[in-house]
Amino acid sequence: MTSGHQDELDALKQSLLKLATIANQLDTRSAQAVQRVEASTDSLDQGMHRLESGATRLASEGLQVIREQARQAVAQGTAQALGEFDKQLQAGIQIAQRAALDMDEQRKRLARAQGGLVWKAMVALTIGSLLAAGGSGYIAWKSMQEIRRAEFGQDILQATRSGMLTRCGDALCAKVDGQAKRYGSDEEYVLLVR
Repeated sequence: MTSGHQDELDALKQSLLKLATIANQLDTRSAQAVQRVEASTDSLDQGMHRLESGATRLASEGLQVIREQARQAVAQGTAQALGEFDKQLQAGIQIAQRAALDMDEQRKRLARAQGGLVWKAMVALTIGSLLAAGGSGYIAWKSMQEIRRAEFGQDILQATRSGMLTRCGDALCAKVDGQAKRYGSDEEYVLLVR
């Protein structure tokens, strides 16, 4: 074998080593992208874009280097080895793309779950507001009833102080005008004070 062929084979071996390093880096980046999904939904989009662009760029560069070296190499065995390595690299790229799609699907599921929680919180707040408004209305109505009772009590106290209402033994008596107009279905009531 001539020195020129040996140099070409050495260069090809170096290229294969570089390509193996690139494939190793691709696997490492894929693992890091999966860890980022578990760590934070915010970094999910950034990791996915970096992974896709990095994998595509690395694959493109790797394929270009392999093709350049393959053209220079004469031995058919080396070309077959490069073809097998190219298949493995393509399989790695497909795995990385599937991982990116899985990350995107997880992000979408998280967004749907958050939307559902927001909707449930809005419904709970609405129900709570309605209950609070109903409670306030009931308290206001109850207060008005108490005020009416207190006013009636004040009227009785005033009538007692003025002498219009007094006790006659065990009964309650009221001072009325003899000509007082009578009220009620049996005319059993008279107007005390106007």
